[in-house]
Amino acid sequence: MEWLYPIALRVIAAVVLIYFGLGLFNVDWLLRIRILAVLSVGALIVAAVGYPLVRPEDPLGAISLFTGEISIVYAAILIGLGFAAGIVGTLVCQPLGGGLGPFAAPAGVATLAITSGGLRELLLTSSSLDQRNALYGFLRWELLFWLGICAAGYLGAYLTTKLIGKKTTDTEQMPKIEKKPNYWTNCGIAVAAAAAIVYFTIGIFAQDIRQIDENLGFVVGHPGNRQITFGVFVTVGIAGFIAKQFLQTHFIPVIIGAAAIYIGTFSTFIGSDTLAYMVKTWPIDFFPNSIYAILPIQFAPFAILGAMTGYWIAVYWKHHAEHSE
Repeated sequence: MEWLYPIALRVIAAVVLIYFGLGLFNVDWLLRIRILAVLSVGALIVAAVGYPLVRPEDPLGAISLFTGEISIVYAAILIGLGFAAGIVGTLVCQPLGGGLGPFAAPAGVATLAITSGGLRELLLTSSSLDQRNALYGFLRWELLFWLGICAAGYLGAYLTTKLIGKKTTDTEQMPKIEKKPNYWTNCGIAVAAAAAIVYFTIGIFAQDIRQIDENLGFVVGHPGNRQITFGVFVTVGIAGFIAKQFLQTHFIPVIIGAAAIYIGTFSTFIGSDTLAYMVKTWPIDFFPNSIYAILPIQFAPFAILGAMTGYWIAVYWKHHAEHSE
């Protein structure tokens, strides 16, 4: 059980940070407790139970399907754990479970992500051009697996809310989205806007040292795990806030846009002259953009958490503005 100790320390640190961080937004103590409860549920069910299924042989190794250490059976169990986290997270946060329950599964995957090594560890054994093409080709679709675990949690939360037949009476916490005639058009705009925001800003928030390059302008070093966590969360959080504040859309289009740009950038990187140039000229620790240094297990949960958080901050701002007049 020694593997549980570092996970427990990270969860405790995150709980303390989130509790006091929420206080900066004047979130009352009861809502803070509910939020922490759902995040803890996700960490316990998905991360604590699921970690033995994904733990790499190398203690510093990356958690990835690419290594072949996660079997199909284990992958299916992880999806089931995500579903269970959504159910339990919804139940413990009633009457706000419908809004908070979806946070459980991505919180659990995020806990796994912070125990994982980085993309650097995979590149150490996949440094040639052909190997890196194969690696990026695999990772772009692996993103769907980690998103699937989070989606299973969302489904669990949704079904639980429907089955227990309880919807919050606090409309300030759980507002309904009014689908206006241009709602689906706005959803399309939100997808495109999220993709653009992630592409142009993730290098600002998730970056390491920069070096001048005569052909590419500059290259960036491999960001640390905490920097990647912060960068993905904030970048997609901004997109989630904008989508709700100005387009009145759900956070799902934002997640779709963020995932699309991740898969799209990796797809264009594969077999490109830029990748060939990087292999020939720079060490494996450098990339033309920070997004190429982010593992799917790092991108998926923090993108979802960021999108949902940005959405709810926009809801809070709107409510605060209406009641301060």
